Amino acid sequence: MRKCCVGSRVLVSDSWISKKAQSELMDLVPVQAPEDLRRNVLYEALRCSSSDAESIPDRLKLPLCVTRFWFQYRQQNHPDHQTNMSCLQALVLGFVYGEADADPEFKARMDGLEPGGSRLQLDVAHAFSQWQNCMRQSLHLNQLLSFPLPDPKCSWLYCGPLLHKLQNALLSHSSTFTELKVLLAERRRVLLETSLQSAGVGPSGDDEGWQTQTRKKRRN
Repeated sequence: MRKCCVGSRVLVSDSWISKKAQSELMDLVPVQAPEDLRRNVLYEALRCSSSDAESIPDRLKLPLCVTRFWFQYRQQNHPDHQTNMSCLQALVLGFVYGEADADPEFKARMDGLEPGGSRLQLDVAHAFSQWQNCMRQSLHLNQLLSFPLPDPKCSWLYCGPLLHKLQNALLSHSSTFTELKVLLAERRRVLLETSLQSAGVGPSGDDEGWQTQTRKKRRN
C-alpha cells in the first residue's frame, strides 16, 4: 500500500481501498482549528483581548501583547514603578529604533547614548530577562498554534547593550523620553504612543490606564 503525505494528512493511493474507506480514514486526521480561535487562545494566554490588539500593527501584535503581559506582571510582583516604567519605555523605543526605516536623527541620538556606568544594574537585567523569557515562550506558543499572529523579526526587537544604556538615561533624566519622542516623524510618534497604550499606560508614560483596569478587576 502506497501513502502520500500532504501536510498533516496521509492519502492512501491504492485503488483496492474503497473511496468510502479512504474518506473515513481522512476523517480520523485532526483538522486545524480556525485561525481566529487559535489567535484567541494566544491572546488568552497573554491576558490580552482582541480589542486590545486592534490598533496594533500586525508586525508588532505579538511583541506588544507580550510586553503588556510582562509589564502588568512587573507592576503586580515587582513594585519598583520607576524601574518598570523606564524598562517599558526603553523596550518600546527599541521597537521603533529597530525598524529599517527609523528616523535618522532619532537613531543617531539613540546611538550616541552614554553608558550608564561599569556596573550592571541587576534589577534592570532581571526585568529585561523576564521580558525575553516571556517573548521566547510566546514565540513557541505561536508556533505551536500554527502562527495565528505574524512571527516578528526578533533581530530588531531587542538589543541588550542599547536598552541598558537607554533605560539608565530614561531613569536618570525625566526629559529623555520626550526628547527622543520629538525626533520621530508623526507616524512613528503615533506608533510609540500606541505601543505604550497597549501596555496599559498613557502616551506620556503614566500608568493611569493600568491602574484603572486594576481597580476594576478588584471591584469585580
